[in-house]
Amino acid sequence: MHGSSPLLEVFFLLLAAQVVGWLFARFKQPVVIGEVLAGLLVGPAVLGLVHDGEVLEFLAELGAIFLLFMVGLETRLRDILAVGKEAFLVAVLGVLFPFVGGYFFGLSIGFEQLPALFLGTALVATSVGITARVLLELGVLSRNYSRIILGALAVVNGVAQNGAVELTVAVRITLFSVLFVGGAMLLVPWLRRIPLSRFTLGSPFGFALLVGVGLAALAAAIGLAPIVGAFLAGMLLAEVREELAIEEPARSVGQFLTPIFFAMVGVRLELAALMSAKVLLVGSGVLLIALLGKLLGGFLGALSQGLRRAVVVGIGMAPRGEVGLIVAALGLAAGAVNEEEYALVLFMVVGTTLLAPLFLRPAIAWAEGRPGSEGSG
Repeated sequence: MHGSSPLLEVFFLLLAAQVVGWLFARFKQPVVIGEVLAGLLVGPAVLGLVHDGEVLEFLAELGAIFLLFMVGLETRLRDILAVGKEAFLVAVLGVLFPFVGGYFFGLSIGFEQLPALFLGTALVATSVGITARVLLELGVLSRNYSRIILGALAVVNGVAQNGAVELTVAVRITLFSVLFVGGAMLLVPWLRRIPLSRFTLGSPFGFALLVGVGLAALAAAIGLAPIVGAFLAGMLLAEVREELAIEEPARSVGQFLTPIFFAMVGVRLELAALMSAKVLLVGSGVLLIALLGKLLGGFLGALSQGLRRAVVVGIGMAPRGEVGLIVAALGLAAGAVNEEEYALVLFMVVGTTLLAPLFLRPAIAWAEGRPGSEGSG
């Protein structure tokens, strides 16, 4: 089955994501968890119908880019800047607490210096896609706590995907981020004044895609995560989304690409590495530190928003998802960790990816002061 065509693998991936995602929605659980588990089901770990190849990897990256582009369309730049102080504080604390906790926990269980540093680095990772999908699904992107999460995730995601937490990397990313956002701010007044119909060449959605992919590529070229550029592109076009009428076609394309992105997270999970008793026992300790580190960092950074909303921010920072998998794979390939140490990181990634969305949904309902979990827009 490994020799099957990429088109057939896309079919199996979409079929599983649709069916399992629908089941999760039916039982009022986050659809994103269903899509991740769907990928695990059809991936090499279980049925072996889908494998991680170049075509699916590219489609998954497009899915992440498009998801953050759609989230950006629901978020204006001035709204993110209004909570910039809290977002920066959440980002800093969300790096500091998990890194310190992971490093010292690694030393306490007998890790050498390099694997302990790597464990701390892996705990820094945060999946912007998983949290953004839940916020979009519940219709709460307009809330301040959502804007704080998204602003903080953009910074942390950029640092983590470089595979190291170094001062020079952090400074470079921060500088580029400031220049990136500064350039966007200069474009906003121009976008409001210029009739965009003269630039869209008869296809407003085509123009929107050009901006989204272009800024994602630019972000990647200067060392930022492509999703940061896509998110910024969406925020820019949010200023003129009514004029361009691009939300409906964007939603249609997203229904194709974003399930592929989340299902591929499941395809890449290696269940066999998680089966030993030691991994389950020690990995539970790593998982606890991973959850508490992000929860505490997000909570303290967003405490100005009130206790309930600060809890939402902390939980929203917790899932590691695809970013955690990337960091774990980099560490194994570079020889920073052995197979057993890699398995501990993988256990943490799986645990936070599945648990955080489950807790995020009721936490948002609690913060909104309602018994249900549906967003109110």
